Amino acid sequence: MEGNIVISLIPTALIDFGCLSLVIGNPFPLKQNAGKSFQGSIVLGKGFVLSQEEAEVLIKKDSRNKDVLYPYLNGEDLNNDPKQRPSRWIINFFDWPEERARSYRDCFEIVERLVKPERMQQNDKVGKEKWWQFLRPRNELYKTISQLDQVMAIALTSKTVAIAMLPSKQVFSHSLGVFSCSDFAMFSFMQSTIHNIWAWQYGSSMKSDLRYTPSNCFETFPFSALMSNGILETKGKDYFALRQTIMTNAGIGLTKLYNRFHDKNFAGDIISLVKQLRDLHVQIDLAILNSYGWDDLLPKHDFYEVEYLPENDRTRFTIHPSARKELLSRLLELNHTVYHYEKNKPFEEAQDSTRE
Repeated sequence: MEGNIVISLIPTALIDFGCLSLVIGNPFPLKQNAGKSFQGSIVLGKGFVLSQEEAEVLIKKDSRNKDVLYPYLNGEDLNNDPKQRPSRWIINFFDWPEERARSYRDCFEIVERLVKPERMQQNDKVGKEKWWQFLRPRNELYKTISQLDQVMAIALTSKTVAIAMLPSKQVFSHSLGVFSCSDFAMFSFMQSTIHNIWAWQYGSSMKSDLRYTPSNCFETFPFSALMSNGILETKGKDYFALRQTIMTNAGIGLTKLYNRFHDKNFAGDIISLVKQLRDLHVQIDLAILNSYGWDDLLPKHDFYEVEYLPENDRTRFTIHPSARKELLSRLLELNHTVYHYEKNKPFEEAQDSTRE
């Protein structure tokens, strides 16, 4: 698919579970996933941030200001707005030298007046020297996604572990993880129960929330070589479209939607649509298991109490606990197999062998 970054590079032969030996320990980061997941920008300076109305005034005053004014999305926007729209804008001078940034007088004056005094009180040397720039701009993130129209993102601390498809032309907050992937087969994988239980296993937790760390949850995940098939692409599009319809019609965000999704007693106006979403979720999980050749693993989707969550918020629509343990075991074994395959065979050679 033109414009998409291919992640799935595992040779199909490695996915035969029967040829894998039992392994213990933690998963390894995989070369095939390197450079595709990022934390958003660490801004450090409230003076960078504007309301939409303030941004519009600056653009109306001087159209050149469009060059440095961007929508600014954070985790609350992603999980609570029905359309994942940014609630604020931000002044962004990228990695520009001061002279170039100063040529945008109106925006530079705001940053100089509001951000510079705050930065001068910080201990970070680079933050003081380049006070007109974000503390951690994440230039590699924006360079990587510059040719993509949309990307995937997740709130790094959240109990929903919900993946969003978002326009790439905006600034992403440090509270978001961003993935340089734009196809719906990949969306299916990332939103699936398969990836969800992997993230809960290898991320960290805070009360009922998961702290999704891309290095532990994404870079280690052994995506199937048959990921980019038409079924997952179609199911992913259907799932995303239905989810957007539910949120828009009900005026709710991802957090409230998945609260209903996991509530076995929910019987509100949108219950029929929520049931359709659950059915699609099951279909995606089954298609993913099939892509690994693991049709023998019966997930038995239903409402179960999940042991790693707090007692007062433990019920989830997910797979059977025994299926979860078996699946985690198989994924860990596959991770180790792929890791050693990548060590013994140059990644570039493996990559070339999978290209059409």
